Amino acid sequence: MKDYWIIPCNPKHFDVITRFETDSTVIWRNSFSIRKGDVAYIYLSAPFSEIRYRCNVISEEVDDETLQANAYAIPVKTSNNYFSKRVKYIVLELDRTFPQGKYTLEELKKHGLGQVQIQARADRRLRDYLLATEDQL
Repeated sequence: MKDYWIIPCNPKHFDVITRFETDSTVIWRNSFSIRKGDVAYIYLSAPFSEIRYRCNVISEEVDDETLQANAYAIPVKTSNNYFSKRVKYIVLELDRTFPQGKYTLEELKKHGLGQVQIQARADRRLRDYLLATEDQL
């Protein structure tokens, strides 16, 4: 069974907008148990404060060569993540781009979104809202 995730992105630290203009895949740090086949919604923090992208997780395996070729994915600080001694990465493939203003923080909170500071599974209410409305675009 696939899970649906909300993944925060601070565009001041990583310009995912420009990345998706030039490439349909992105290497992302996997802080939890995101798996191949899951769906990840990328939430852009301020000044956007909205979900802008839907991606499919196409791989849980990122070799060192690929990681080095995509240096933007490597965190500046070392990880203190207690879930794993080795930092894990996933490959996301862009599935959909939503228009600016479609999934704003205010609208998402009405449908069950909590804080967007770490990767988190979308709760059932939020997942159902996103799935029901994303095809209305």
